[in-house]
Amino acid sequence: MAFKAPTAAPRNIVVIGGGAIGSSTAYFLTRHQHYNRTIHSVALLEASQIAGGSSGKSGGLLAAWATPKCIAPLSFKVHGELAKEHGGDKRWGHRNVYCAEVDLEAQDLDKAVDHSHLQGIRDDEGKCPKALDWILPKSLKTYKQIGTPRDSAQVNSYLYTTSMAKLAEDHGAQVIIGRATKINYSEDSRRAVSVTYSVNGSTTKLEATDVVIAAGPWTTNLFPRAKLLTPRGHSVVVKPSENLSPYILFPKIEPAPDTTLEGLISPEIYPRPDDDLNNFDTVYASGPDDYDVSLPSSTEEVESDPQKCTAVWDALKSVSQQIHDGKIITKQACYKPQIRQHEDDEEVGPMVGPTGIEGLWLATGHDEWGMQNSAGTGLVMSEMIFDGKAHSANCESLDPKYFLEAE
Repeated sequence: MAFKAPTAAPRNIVVIGGGAIGSSTAYFLTRHQHYNRTIHSVALLEASQIAGGSSGKSGGLLAAWATPKCIAPLSFKVHGELAKEHGGDKRWGHRNVYCAEVDLEAQDLDKAVDHSHLQGIRDDEGKCPKALDWILPKSLKTYKQIGTPRDSAQVNSYLYTTSMAKLAEDHGAQVIIGRATKINYSEDSRRAVSVTYSVNGSTTKLEATDVVIAAGPWTTNLFPRAKLLTPRGHSVVVKPSENLSPYILFPKIEPAPDTTLEGLISPEIYPRPDDDLNNFDTVYASGPDDYDVSLPSSTEEVESDPQKCTAVWDALKSVSQQIHDGKIITKQACYKPQIRQHEDDEEVGPMVGPTGIEGLWLATGHDEWGMQNSAGTGLVMSEMIFDGKAHSANCESLDPKYFLEAE
């Protein structure tokens, strides 16, 4: 779609959505070389609280090998630069990690069973890193490394998102807690001119030259042509009995032959360092997506299913003594914006760019790679708005025209 040519005229930019995408976009808008806080305005409009949705409840994996390939390497690099500039290692838990796919045999650690006869790959020297010492020795059947500290990292998603919003605010952005209810257009419907939002039943209108919809799964409520699926995911955060080495695992878990365990899921496992939320190391783990419950009206109304959280915990504590002997500190659920269901390595979106309506932009549909691609998305969105095109990455394949429904 055609871009609006850059001008020196004042820009009043409204970013809808205080998740990682919206907060990163606000950050990079306020850092752009053409941004002048005396003549331009940036408003970050969030319905409930910054990082209230999936951006506050995700695992926070960063990977140069993520999808889509047109933006993932850039975003991984920019995440590293942001951490270096703003002390992200301390401020939002940025650290480089190993990633691996593993086959694990679950053990029933609640019962006194002798597992000494079982064989794991730790019995074969060199097939598993010695530092991965928190998986039960007899449980690990296969280990396939898919990421190293050179191309893989992690952040605490909540702390990253809230930090980006605060850093944007420090450079002149206005953070507004209010629910966007309508995008208003010119009489000929060719141009976005303002955003109406509500606070405690009272409505206010924000005049705008540019509106960026970064509302995640709630995008469709404001722009129906951007149809999205809204899968729900459950996760838990655990305080382990000991600190765990930085290995993010994507397991396939099967019960050991001599156990009565059955029906186990295979949650992703993310050891985390201590941070400003917890002064101790934690483990984040997330289960599979479901489409059982429709999207609520806001992040404040998201409910978790206790049984799904228990399923994550049951699988976790069957493969690690340190996790088994720990305790759950958080059970939660969130919804993701998904263009359509796809295979793990299949590229589907996100939508990043102009909508065909002057001044109206989309940054949504990031699915499982929202945190990873947030920094890159924010950077290219700022370039599109202030420069008229993205120059840090070729985002043509992410043009919303390929995904929007016809008018």
